[in-house]
Amino acid sequence: MNKAEWMAEIRKVWDYAKALQVDEVFSGPVALEASEEFKRVAVDPSASYEDLYLTGLRESQYNILLKDYSFFQFGAGGDDGVRFAYYPNPFFGAAKDAVSELSEMQEFVAEGIIGVDEFLHRVSEVRRSQHPPLVRYDYALEQYVEATHPCSHLHLGFHGENRWAVRRYLTATAFALLVFRLFYLDYWMAAAPVRRGEQDLSMDNLLEIAKAESRMLYANEFSAAEERRFHLA
Repeated sequence: MNKAEWMAEIRKVWDYAKALQVDEVFSGPVALEASEEFKRVAVDPSASYEDLYLTGLRESQYNILLKDYSFFQFGAGGDDGVRFAYYPNPFFGAAKDAVSELSEMQEFVAEGIIGVDEFLHRVSEVRRSQHPPLVRYDYALEQYVEATHPCSHLHLGFHGENRWAVRRYLTATAFALLVFRLFYLDYWMAAAPVRRGEQDLSMDNLLEIAKAESRMLYANEFSAAEERRFHLA
């Protein structure tokens, strides 16, 4: 994927976040290079998901920040590899009432009543019983090992060794729309049609198009043995 295609994909994700009314901050349509501090916390066996999330939030380690303060990272790798990740807010979850609480606290920051560090502290003190899992998608042909490391795969949750084989090479748009539909369904169902070309399309239509635009893997990326086993298609 060249730079222009990469930028167009991430801009589409932002457009769809706006259509769903879950948009907060757009940092830029470029391949994100994680900071040294974020990478250090990510591989620290003693660090919790909350530690990693707050590091990412504090250091603006995202392409797109959502209204519930969950965020997306879109990164590139070698040999046309990609790494897409959705980091959910572990304190609020993806609930509509969480957005209201965050908006009130943001107003305090804007008015100078509290600082950013105090804001993050207050966010970390508010707990919901459930929140979506961390979801990461990787495509890495140079790391492909048929039996243990699928070329294209999803990670679910903070446990990094689970790899769910995917039969397609997902686009950034497909990844984000899948997350939106799974974890922001109330917004998804209420969204107005989105204009694309000369058509007004529903979010489900857009997801169907994104799936079709995510090509099937070639034989050197997905073996016959993997085809016979469980995988996501």
